[in-house]
Amino acid sequence: MRCKRGAGMRGTVRPRRFAGLVDAENALIVRGCLLPAAEGDALLTVVGKHLGGMPVQVATGEHVLRPYMASFATRGWVPALVPTEPDAADLALLDAGRTFTAAGVTDIVLVSGDHIFTELAGAARLHVIAHADHLSKALRLAATTVTYLPRPAAPARAVV
Repeated sequence: MRCKRGAGMRGTVRPRRFAGLVDAENALIVRGCLLPAAEGDALLTVVGKHLGGMPVQVATGEHVLRPYMASFATRGWVPALVPTEPDAADLALLDAGRTFTAAGVTDIVLVSGDHIFTELAGAARLHVIAHADHLSKALRLAATTVTYLPRPAAPARAVV
């Protein structure tokens, strides 16, 4: 079988495939306090505009999942519930990122500022969305693009 001119493997461009990773705690806990539902939902709306039409993995502990479950559900995001331990959400998302890139994802939209995700920059273009004061220098330097989240205006309540 003959290929049409230009249809062969040489010179073809691999199509870009996107996936999203959302560290809900990193986005919704500001200055040690969980954002109120209305403020957090507004923030998730901003984030959702960047994640439209792609598979999205969210990871969070129960204390963030409970007040935001409806917000995640309306966006079609099914969160992975992780233990309330340091780095549990990060490790779950890092594993999901590895799975996405192994499946051919070329671009990861990451909602987190944690340096642990720099590893993913070696496997895909990394588009970081984070609070300016939560973004590690290493992740900022590894990212293909960086978008800063709006600064929350409403007072937050302490995380229990």
